[in-house]
Amino acid sequence: MTPRSNIEWQFWGKQDPLWAVASWKNRNKDGANPWRDKDFYELGRSDWDDFVTHWEKYGVANDVAVEIGCGAGRLTKSLAGYFKKIHALDVSEDMISYAAKNIQNSNVVFNVTSGSTIPVENNSITAVFSTHVFQHLESVDDVSAYFAEIFRALAPGGTMMIHLPVHSWPYGAGELIKRVFKLHKLVETYWSRLKRYILKRGGSASLMRMHSYGIDYLYSSLSGLGFEDIEVCVFSTKSNDDPHPFVFARKPQLQNDQPERRL
Repeated sequence: MTPRSNIEWQFWGKQDPLWAVASWKNRNKDGANPWRDKDFYELGRSDWDDFVTHWEKYGVANDVAVEIGCGAGRLTKSLAGYFKKIHALDVSEDMISYAAKNIQNSNVVFNVTSGSTIPVENNSITAVFSTHVFQHLESVDDVSAYFAEIFRALAPGGTMMIHLPVHSWPYGAGELIKRVFKLHKLVETYWSRLKRYILKRGGSASLMRMHSYGIDYLYSSLSGLGFEDIEVCVFSTKSNDDPHPFVFARKPQLQNDQPERRL
């Protein structure tokens, strides 16, 4: 199923691909200090240095990787210097075109995708990375579909590092609090669908959804797929003091007498 959120990201790819990826104050194309390619990709290098430090502590193989939601390639350029091969995916053809124009490394394969599939063979990659993407998806179902695809694509022992906002209900939270939260999200969803209707009709509507995911959901869904060593790590970066939550998980290694699993 194609995520509804593809519509706004195809719009942002045409409208302002750099600011859509790094939405800093006054750095939009009409702002006081719009992004320039040099600064944009330097930001990606700085952030990747922070991200990969945590991934290496967890454990990552630098062979073949997938980047989900590469956008204009802010991090892709640095990923290409770390992994032997990168499959960089995005739902926006304009974003991919911008990235490919600025990143011409021979080990990068760019793909425009539907936003729900990873175009690689089963058990064929060693790492999956994504940042500031899953927060913009429409629903938990979209994320669950991606997690299943990640598990399918990863080779045994392969790992993922996925950024996504997380939440946990405080101890003793009653049903009323949860229902108010769900009502708020429902109103937000219908408002976003109205804006998407405007975009489909050729209009202009600023839409960038933000979605968080429950800790319980992450652990239950990932373990249910077969992932192990599931961890949630929260840290800031040199470029941004805001907390960045990432979920790490590993596809189990095959036992000596266990046949390779084909999905």
